Amino acid sequence: MSNDVNDWHQEGQLFVWRYPNARRGWAGWHFTGAPAGCRSIRNLLDRMHGGDACHRTIQLSPVTEAILSVPNYQFRADGRFEKLRLEYSPDFPDLLLEPADGALVMTVGIHRLRALTAAFAEVEIGLGDFGIPTSNSRKVPAWMFWWMPSINYNHGKRL
Repeated sequence: MSNDVNDWHQEGQLFVWRYPNARRGWAGWHFTGAPAGCRSIRNLLDRMHGGDACHRTIQLSPVTEAILSVPNYQFRADGRFEKLRLEYSPDFPDLLLEPADGALVMTVGIHRLRALTAAFAEVEIGLGDFGIPTSNSRKVPAWMFWWMPSINYNHGKRL
């Protein structure tokens, strides 16, 4: 593991959830984060980029009713994950997120790293309600990204 990745320390909050038995368009994983959390994970992804395979573990915050009110799907989230193990594998072609032993394991390679970093950059400034493809296959659900509720992003649109 490179020193840059090893020296990284998490800041802010990140939230990850999915809906059980979700209809098309709602299947897959959903993400949001406070601006500091999005900035922090982008910093980690930047440190991983171009290096050897490595990983770090990220603390996830509990998904609240306020968080779930943003997409307003009207169904409860599936499960509670406290940790996310972010694994960088340079040649991995897709984005993968799987539950394992009460945590989530995310695998990303150089091919989709830029899209993932850009998604967190947009959430950091208050954008949301968009997805990024996780694979070239159209059968694999996109990952959805949402803005945080009740944060003043200096645009006056969301409070």
